[in-house]
Amino acid sequence: MANNQDPRNMFFQQRQQYTEPTKQQPKQQGSSQASTGDYSKKLEEMKALAAKYQREGEGQLVKDIVNSVLEQKAMGKLTNEQLVEFANRVSPLLNAEQKSRLGALLEQLLKL
Repeated sequence: MANNQDPRNMFFQQRQQYTEPTKQQPKQQGSSQASTGDYSKKLEEMKALAAKYQREGEGQLVKDIVNSVLEQKAMGKLTNEQLVEFANRVSPLLNAEQKSRLGALLEQLLKL
């Protein structure tokens, strides 16, 4: 997953600290659907991340995003085009206030 250029995975390393260490099972070739276990694991990861940022607040979330973007850009794994594409995908899921905050954050991230 380290070579994955998908911007949705930009917080992959940060999420690792919230999951139990498990043996990695090799991916089954030809299978496009994740198993129920994979889904449950990812759901638990997302719940743990949501709980973390519920406690720590939006400021910590923004700080973690900025740090991750800086790190990923420095390694050449993230481009401005990927950031814009990610924001465009997420935007329809947000209300007007959240879209405004995302736009402001995106402007800052594009300048980094």
